[in-house]
Order: sequence, then C-alpha cells, then structure tokens
Amino acid sequence: MCCGQKRTELQNKQVQKTGRSVPQYVSGNSPPPMRTPSPLPPADNQIRTSQPPAAAPVSMARSFVRVRFLESSPIRVRGLVSGLTYEFSGSQPVQQVDHRDAPSLLKTRFFRGA
Repeated sequence: MCCGQKRTELQNKQVQKTGRSVPQYVSGNSPPPMRTPSPLPPADNQIRTSQPPAAAPVSMARSFVRVRFLESSPIRVRGLVSGLTYEFSGSQPVQQVDHRDAPSLLKTRFFRGA
C-alpha cells in the first residue's frame, strides 16, 4: 500500500464504526430538511419580573457620602460596587456617592471627602 491508501482504509473503518459522517444531502440536489427554529430569549429590556433585583432590595435604603472631585474637567465614573454612574465637573465637584463606592474613589488622587 502506498500514497495514502492506509490512511483512506483507516478512515473508512472509522466511518463504518461511527456511522455516516457525510451530510444526508448533496448540494445541488434537494435542500436539507427544514428545522423548526428554537425561540429566542427576550432582549434584556423585554424581560419582565415581579421581583426586584437581588443586588438592591427595595426595602434597603441606600446611604450616601459626599465626595469632592479635585479636577476641573468633566468626568463620568461608575461605582465599583453599586454600578451607579456619577458625573463630576469643575462646576459640580461635589456629588452624593453610594457609601460602598466611596472608598475606591477616595483611594485615587482625584477625589476627597467633602
């Protein structure tokens, strides 16, 4: 045997053991059988739940801390813990920040407690 005949023979034996490995149809003949598409999950904005999100229960009141931005350019910051977005600028340097987000902001050189 030569020129890949052993490889072909081995492949043929594997196909016989595992069953058919080629498609049920050949292009140009009849199209493949139609499958019923599975329903898509609803988009995030369409999901409706009767329960509030687990991360922020409605009954728990949030406490806030006043933080001063030390620069003048506008900046938008997302809290690491709460995920809330805070906007600071030279004209509005002091904002109320969730007490859980304050430590990470105060560790930088851009913020200070107000």
